[in-house]
Amino acid sequence: MQEKNGKEILVIGHCLANVYSRLKGIKAPPKMEICSRNVIQLPCPEMIYLGSARREITKDQLETPNYRRFCRSLFEPFADMLEQFYQEGYSIKILGVPKSPSCGAQTTTIGGPAGRADEFAHEAVEGLGVFYEEIVQELEERGVFFEMCDA
Repeated sequence: MQEKNGKEILVIGHCLANVYSRLKGIKAPPKMEICSRNVIQLPCPEMIYLGSARREITKDQLETPNYRRFCRSLFEPFADMLEQFYQEGYSIKILGVPKSPSCGAQTTTIGGPAGRADEFAHEAVEGLGVFYEEIVQELEERGVFFEMCDA
């Protein structure tokens, strides 16, 4: 995506700038240099919805109407802000979290057994996480063009 007039807003998944919000025990996301950039840090829907002591989860486990409604309502004020920036000529770039069930922009995870399990196995697949699917839908409905990729 070409930047309009050289102005860009970088929207990032929460844990890209705050590793303490990530699921305990998983590796840190790629390091990001955000100084001197126009950055909007999205909230972490999983931490807000499930808490900091949450367990490993996959996209298919988050595929519920209630979680989708939660994600839409969480993003709405950010969509208002991004729509205004877009109308003022800024380009919008959204960075996702690789393999995240909520914030994946190119890869997410599926699988994992329902119920009690001794082992939690899942696989990474191409696709958007639940939160990022809702972001795409909201911005497209508003006519906001953007670029999206995993960090």
